Amino acid sequence: MKTLLFGILILIFSVCKAQSNEIANPKINSENYYEYYQSGGTVSTKTNWLRRHEAMPIIIDELGKLGFKTKQYILLELENTEQIILDVYNRKNNLGVVFNTGHFAFPNKNQRNNRIYHQDKFKISGRLGKRKVYKNLPKNIIVLQETWYWYQTQSSPNDKLLNKKTSENILREDIRKQLAELKN
Repeated sequence: MKTLLFGILILIFSVCKAQSNEIANPKINSENYYEYYQSGGTVSTKTNWLRRHEAMPIIIDELGKLGFKTKQYILLELENTEQIILDVYNRKNNLGVVFNTGHFAFPNKNQRNNRIYHQDKFKISGRLGKRKVYKNLPKNIIVLQETWYWYQTQSSPNDKLLNKKTSENILREDIRKQLAELKN
């Protein structure tokens, strides 16, 4: 029993150590990262996604590096008087960011074309209300999708996989690109 417990602790320590020492792959960027998706094969490969709670600090940090002072979870009234909760907002530039949660089972490059944002509404009783779908948000609201920020792991280190650190860098790259598009 002690040997089994010791083995489990070593495995947990080695996995945690491997993830904390992870570095981004400089060859992988937002233009080519779907080419690195691996499915099947002889080694078990696990795919995961950056979740909202992981993405928000990255988004705030990247916007901060670009000189944007931000606030989180701001209720914004759209021109058609509908309201939306922005995950991140910069008042000076009237710039908002929303991060759509949820992902498809398998990453596919065509998913990058999706700019629809879904926001769950809740009733005063606390029950889930009707989901609001925003198909045409104003250009000053950047829509990011959880399904775009996937990464993969295997039991043994593999530098050909898109790792979590690289996925985080792709999120940062997307923010910079979308801000550049807004300026034009």
